[in-house]
Amino acid sequence: MPSFNGLSKGRVICPEALSEKGYNLRAAFPDFPEVAKGWQDKSATLMARLQPERDIAYGDQPLQNLDFYKADRAIAPLLVFVHGGYWQSGDKSDVGFIAEPYVTAGIHVAVINYSLAPQARMEDMVVEVRNAIKWLHANAVRFGVDTQQISIMGHSAGGHLVSSMVTDTPENQGMPPIRFVFAISGVFDLPPLVPSSVNNALSLDVARAQALSPAGYRPGAGACVHTIIGEHETLQFHLQSAAIAQQWGDVVTDHHVVPDTHHFTVLDVLADIASPYSRVIADTINGK
Repeated sequence: MPSFNGLSKGRVICPEALSEKGYNLRAAFPDFPEVAKGWQDKSATLMARLQPERDIAYGDQPLQNLDFYKADRAIAPLLVFVHGGYWQSGDKSDVGFIAEPYVTAGIHVAVINYSLAPQARMEDMVVEVRNAIKWLHANAVRFGVDTQQISIMGHSAGGHLVSSMVTDTPENQGMPPIRFVFAISGVFDLPPLVPSSVNNALSLDVARAQALSPAGYRPGAGACVHTIIGEHETLQFHLQSAAIAQQWGDVVTDHHVVPDTHHFTVLDVLADIASPYSRVIADTINGK
């Protein structure tokens, strides 16, 4: 993990005047609409081929549901994927294409939805992701899940949400054992984004942002975390991964910088069955 001057005791330093530039990703990467259309097209193609069980409710709210992509094994490890969208947009149907390399490697994949801002608070989203994982664990027999082999992956806001599952906090007591965490381009220290337009729908103040920051807590026992980021991310996102590595140095076992990618295109590489990055992740989950 590289060392950056923009850190202080594991927290990210971002002058208020630079917050918008560092965190307004659709402005930083204007090709996002084309990238997102590619995700949706690939997801639709994969769904037609694999025929996942769709819109399975894990709660009673409209977005408390998931799609389950079953591997060709009676009992298999499970990878739970949490989409990004800055806690205010995105849908599981947009990113189902992420499942292909892992299902091919014999790993079940559950792609989940969660309630979005401004209708839901970020605190609610953390609870919902936690409940989805608990629900999948409780229904392991139905889906053929090896309950000792559950891993979680999230992109962007999803990286924040999955890392929140393994903080050493009272709320995470009683969680199923999480084998591996793959946090892709995550936000782990939230106060720097408070001055940005990203916060318009979130309505975070600094106190809530601090309380919701995984980097402000210790990781729970047994966590094994991999951080993944695109080479051409904004400096703030490189700092975010550096911050969690500094704070969680004993459990962040690998940091991958994916060449020639940015915040959005990095996901294409991780969903590519031929990519060495997806193969490493699949082998890690499978214990190879």
